[in-house]
Amino acid sequence: MPGLLILVRPHTSLLDGLAVARELYRQGVGPAVFPVDPDYALHPVWRRLLNVFGKHYGGHEMIPLDAGSFMGLRKLLQILRDDKVVVVFPQGIGVDIPDRPDAPGARWLAMKSKCRVWNMRLDHQQWWPRVSGVRLSEGKHI
Repeated sequence: MPGLLILVRPHTSLLDGLAVARELYRQGVGPAVFPVDPDYALHPVWRRLLNVFGKHYGGHEMIPLDAGSFMGLRKLLQILRDDKVVVVFPQGIGVDIPDRPDAPGARWLAMKSKCRVWNMRLDHQQWWPRVSGVRLSEGKHI
């Protein structure tokens, strides 16, 4: 059975992943896999901090993923096919441009895996991002 793909927009803060992990924990969703830019996921300090935060808030896992790597997308596809939860920021990196378009990888993941899809909106009106809405859709309607 296909898993759950959570698409989070807009991605404008380095705190976004932490806020989403905490909200999923609050809602009892997870553990989830968060693909993270290798600059953070492999950094000796950030890696430890992010892993501790993820374990504390629901046992979430972080994996390094280069946004331009097709093999990385295939790894996420396998995780979804294994009935797990994957959280993706489909706009990719570039937090200083809030209304940038989605990269094509998220749509590809949803169509290939036929998984459930949640679209999550973040509100950045305060210093800590807040989840302002979650919408469930099915399969390729992302």
